[in-house]
Amino acid sequence: MTWLDELDFNPERPWLQMGTRGLDAGGWLIIDDQRDIELEEKRRLLSERVDEVLATSAASREAAEELLDLVRVDLAARGIDEPAMPDGLHPLDHAGRIVQEDLCLLERRMVEGQTRWCLESASLCFPSRWRLRDKLGLPLGAVHGPVKDYSPVLVERVERLLDSLADRASRADESAGSGRLVHRRNWFVHPDNSLFQPIRPTREPVIDASRAEEELWLRSERQTLRPLPKSGWIVFTIRIQQATLGDVFIDPSRRHSFERFLREASASDLAHRGLSGDQVLALT
Repeated sequence: MTWLDELDFNPERPWLQMGTRGLDAGGWLIIDDQRDIELEEKRRLLSERVDEVLATSAASREAAEELLDLVRVDLAARGIDEPAMPDGLHPLDHAGRIVQEDLCLLERRMVEGQTRWCLESASLCFPSRWRLRDKLGLPLGAVHGPVKDYSPVLVERVERLLDSLADRASRADESAGSGRLVHRRNWFVHPDNSLFQPIRPTREPVIDASRAEEELWLRSERQTLRPLPKSGWIVFTIRIQQATLGDVFIDPSRRHSFERFLREASASDLAHRGLSGDQVLALT
């Protein structure tokens, strides 16, 4: 089974849903044949565009140290040696340089009289059309604000999930791996396979069907939420995985499911996935 088998092309399932599932700590991080390429790209971005991809704070240091310890335990369990790092790195920067995932630290605090989970710090080298500086410090509802139809009901569900994760972890043993982990996966279709995509284009090029299997990319975010019981924070990880439509369609059942999605999904769902009306017409 590959990550492509986890994709959900069901046009009847609402796209604005959490869709989270439980996860064993052993499946928290993904290590694959893209590791060297992606870690090198992270090093380049952290050298050339650090202000765009890294945000740390004194307040997040304890949580970041706890996160780095968990990352080291995970890599050691797989027999992976930690590469040499520059001196003086913030522990979140350090952790982000040795895993393929992007790492976001969420803090629970009061916002306008309500307890909310806020994006406090992040190592975000591979954003999918959002900019870290625009979202830093905001509660999750505001972070997702530009997403059309992201309703207050869904905001409250996400907040309750995060509360449950943190509270359960605080009652558990504080050893590495305690607390419940959850994961989910989404997907989009882009004509660009750059890992670093902070800007949302005003208009996408329309790719003709004859070129689509080579020039359109399915970009998937595999996301996890893991409580950090010592600090009381939560780490939100985002792993980007990509394949051309041609690779997606190697399995005839996936091609059939994708074609059904194009025919039957709502206009808002298609637009959310990066599939404009013109692009859908070109593909069908």
